[in-house]
Amino acid sequence: MGRKQRRLCLGLRFLVMIPIFIVLAPAPSSFSWSSYHAMVNSLTGATTAETIATNGVIWTGDSSLPWATSLAISRGRILSVGSLREVQRNAGSETQYVDLGGKFVAPGFVDSHVHFIPSGIKARKGIGLQQCNWLEVDDVDVEEVVEKLYSCPAVNDAGRTMKLTKKGSWIIGDNWNHHNWGGDLPQASWIDSVTPDNPVWMVRMDGHMGFANSRALAEAGIDTNVPDPEGGIIVKDNEGGLSGVLSESAMALITRILPQPSLADRRDGLLRACTHALSRGITSVVDFGAYIPGVPAEQSWNDLRDVYLWADSKAKLSVRVSAFLPLQTWARLAGRVAEKGRILSQWLRIGGVKAFADGSLGSSSALFHEPYADDPSNHGVFVVDPEWLLKAIIDADKAGLQIAVHVIGDAAVDHLLSVVEIMNATNGPRDRRFRLEHVQHMTTGGPARVASSGVIASVQARHLLSGFPCMKEQPLIMWLNRPMHLLDDAIYVKQKLGEERGAKGSYLFNSLLTNGTILALGSDWNVAPLDALGGIQAAVRRIPKGWTVPFIDSEIIPVEAALKGYTVNAAHAAFMDEDVGSLAVGKLADFVVLSENLLMSTAETMPKVMATYVGGVQVYARDDLADS
Repeated sequence: MGRKQRRLCLGLRFLVMIPIFIVLAPAPSSFSWSSYHAMVNSLTGATTAETIATNGVIWTGDSSLPWATSLAISRGRILSVGSLREVQRNAGSETQYVDLGGKFVAPGFVDSHVHFIPSGIKARKGIGLQQCNWLEVDDVDVEEVVEKLYSCPAVNDAGRTMKLTKKGSWIIGDNWNHHNWGGDLPQASWIDSVTPDNPVWMVRMDGHMGFANSRALAEAGIDTNVPDPEGGIIVKDNEGGLSGVLSESAMALITRILPQPSLADRRDGLLRACTHALSRGITSVVDFGAYIPGVPAEQSWNDLRDVYLWADSKAKLSVRVSAFLPLQTWARLAGRVAEKGRILSQWLRIGGVKAFADGSLGSSSALFHEPYADDPSNHGVFVVDPEWLLKAIIDADKAGLQIAVHVIGDAAVDHLLSVVEIMNATNGPRDRRFRLEHVQHMTTGGPARVASSGVIASVQARHLLSGFPCMKEQPLIMWLNRPMHLLDDAIYVKQKLGEERGAKGSYLFNSLLTNGTILALGSDWNVAPLDALGGIQAAVRRIPKGWTVPFIDSEIIPVEAALKGYTVNAAHAAFMDEDVGSLAVGKLADFVVLSENLLMSTAETMPKVMATYVGGVQVYARDDLADS
């Protein structure tokens, strides 16, 4: 046994027994999730602790006992919380002691908004979907765009990367941001001459717009006679021809013919996503799946059936997942819940249904009452029929499903609040925990109206900023050697909305909080990095890349409020609060050990994740832990 896994025996004179202390160390290479799942599932009703974690500064998230030094754990759940003397009442002759080293401990982070499997796939090197990354393209110089394209591999019909010289293979990429090169949308003509035999599809970094070359448009049957689909735009050039850009639901014209990742790649993507999440102290996620504008709803169901249920049955899940399915399939989901229930295991549960109301600010498709300052003819778009959305929400809610709706622009927020009012009046009161996802822009009085409606605001602070340095403990993600995401609304909100409107109504976290709204925080991975500490930093600092002052400093929220957003509130928002979100008796022993006291850290620096525990078992530790 190496140094990182040594055991330290300490005699405690006031005890008859001699407890065994274990230093924080990485889980041994022989660790088996299958064995752990079998152990937890076979035992109930424990009164004697298998493990006592002690000598920590434990922020429990439980208002009845906010602080503790020790946890007694058995079979994955917490038996008692308090001082070492208090929890030792649950000790036995074989109880093992974990020395937390005086570190700050918090409940395992709950990320309220991810696209887990697709992001895990993109974390995998060599399958093409992330290989062509346009984030470094920061000039309108067409030669730079073409040079970047030459570095992209092609993808065959099985979703595998091929050499660019193979005719007919798709070139697929993402993460372009036209605001990086001055704001002009890309043109198919930029790349047609160098890709005559290969269809090209590049998705904007927010997932709400894509860019195709002429070969791809032809293969999809798109010409100037094809009308804009409902909730989408086939963007034309100045002469009325096809520019190659497709917005919102129009992207489906291309995505329906794209080569798809294999089942093996999707399963591997899930496992990689879990590993990465644990390295960030994230032990639970709310997954909105592969469903975004332009992606068939069936894909999310396929992932539930073929990936999540497979992983759960094989005891391969190491992160707890609440899975949401597309709203248009609400009747199917309601039937499944009636048959199987919502909680499928301690690892997997059905969350509810998700819909989109509008698009994004960066793609100029978020829906606003007033037109865009840089495009006076454009107010944004409803990406679905508003009448259908109202009826589907009322029906899904009547069936008892939880509902989450993507809203970005102030008009979209106001419209959904009106929908919620009608839904409440139609179906009556219940504990529904209706979620508004993002809630980025509001009119005056919007925060008070959100609070009075009783909805939960699921917000993503990292959408606001871009200036956080890459961290060395991020081995799986292709952000290592380039800037972090550039979905920096604060930088171009003035351009899009005008200075006054942007400064008054954008990312009103503190206004929502002080009006009494429950804030649940998340990342929207992979639109933004999967990084709870980075999200907390963004919410309490609000300083974009290159800025020296906060973006709307009155909307800064306290560190503890942001921490609650990633723990207590996030669990509540997902109906997971009976099991996770706080460290209390009876709950699952999911917790994260940080290098410093988060509540005493400056906003400029954040602690590091030193170790992550799931069900009382250490599943991640920093490589330099033994030397720290």
